[in-house]
Amino acid sequence: MKSPLRCILILGLALFGQNVQAQILHTENFTVILDTTKTVQGSIVPDMKFKNLKEDLFEFENTADLSVRFKKSALTFANKIELSKFGKETLLSGGYVYAEYRKITDSKLVVELYNQIHWKEARGMEWKYAGGVNMRFRMAVKENFGLYLGVGPFFENEKWNYGGVPEGREIPDVLATVQNQNVKLGSYASLKYAPFEKIFLDFSLYHQARFDELFSAPRLASSSRITYKFTRVLGLSFLYQNIYDPNPVVPIDKLFNSFSLNLTISF
Repeated sequence: MKSPLRCILILGLALFGQNVQAQILHTENFTVILDTTKTVQGSIVPDMKFKNLKEDLFEFENTADLSVRFKKSALTFANKIELSKFGKETLLSGGYVYAEYRKITDSKLVVELYNQIHWKEARGMEWKYAGGVNMRFRMAVKENFGLYLGVGPFFENEKWNYGGVPEGREIPDVLATVQNQNVKLGSYASLKYAPFEKIFLDFSLYHQARFDELFSAPRLASSSRITYKFTRVLGLSFLYQNIYDPNPVVPIDKLFNSFSLNLTISF
């Protein structure tokens, strides 16, 4: 292909043709501050988790992301595969594929195009497809510090079942699936900070809502990560993420929390 933009558009069409985990993908956890001395950057994060769902969920999963720089452009790819034990049942629970194209300019404004697919999320999401565009503002960027804001429209299409609904909550007599499609406005704020050589802090906030419910019923999320780097490659991260949805598609808990302790391999 003659340009990174054409590559990402073709990839997006390919993803759209497939079946499309969490309602908000915490994308700011991926590689954002590109080292100008590197053409390729990324990380691999294997970890184990416990989540407070309908039944206890124990997970082993592997998350990986890769960013490639082409002069004034960058491509980011990320994916996750989960092997999970839900109660007494062992299953391959979920995952996602994410692709993003970013145009890098000398100004503080950057354009992002992205596509993402999720499947088999433990709370009942069978699949989800989302794609959109963001205007990303570099509010303050230094050698060890970055503050970013982003906003833009996106389309999401998701299908849910009732497998994650806690007992005692009202569900239809005939179990079925629910499909939901919306055009929304998404925004985020992201802080990256390395106060010491071996410590890296990563915080982000997310807001998503339909245009007629921007402030009345937004879907909110946050992510907080602290990483201690043993070496330039190996680190240990504590990660807390949450999602609050005032009107979930099916009657699951409105607030979802996830805690994890991760061994991080960066390159």
